Amino acid sequence: MSLAPAIGLFGGTFDPIHNGHIEPVMAAAKQVNLQTVALMPNYLPAHKAQAMSSSAQRLDMIKRVCDTYPLFYPEPWEIEQARVTYSVDTLSAFRDRHPNSPICFFIGTDSLNSLPTWHRWETLLNLCHFIVCKRSSETTKKPTTEQQKIVADLLRKHQTTEHASLHRTLAGHIYLADTPEVNVSSTKIRALIAQGYRPHEMLPESILQYIEYTKLYQPKSNI
Repeated sequence: MSLAPAIGLFGGTFDPIHNGHIEPVMAAAKQVNLQTVALMPNYLPAHKAQAMSSSAQRLDMIKRVCDTYPLFYPEPWEIEQARVTYSVDTLSAFRDRHPNSPICFFIGTDSLNSLPTWHRWETLLNLCHFIVCKRSSETTKKPTTEQQKIVADLLRKHQTTEHASLHRTLAGHIYLADTPEVNVSSTKIRALIAQGYRPHEMLPESILQYIEYTKLYQPKSNI
């Protein structure tokens, strides 16, 4: 069977989206010769508190990133569900939508280490490949011994160093990408903006302009 071109999928709260999201995924996509990556903001992520910006605002910011970087396109699927969704729900929907395309799901090393805590995690590699981007050790939580054992076993069974494998099969591989560790977080950005700083080195200028125009994350006295 001849497969369609592989597609990438990268989801997150993106409150706001920043260089720590963008730069590692761009580097990893280049390494594995991936031509397109969907950026998908969560609606109500199951593992985080409610976002400080609205779904519409976060999607607007995603669209601005996509206008700047041709690799990306905006994907509103999770927002459109208007309910809590898990990765298995999203990947199942994408597999139905793209039955003949390899799906490359971007995660960080922190997410890989916590994978055994995810909802129906055992089924995920039947739906996609994982492309794992490095995350700074300062922002990652140390996995339990049991989690480490499970992840080590997954890597023994599924890791590939051949990026062509991601294009020859629909799912089932884990690729550890050599990506920059960008020590930036949305929490830090929101805090800096609330204190009156302009963290221009942490996120695209178009996103910073949008935040300033909409007065997101700023002290209430400034609204």
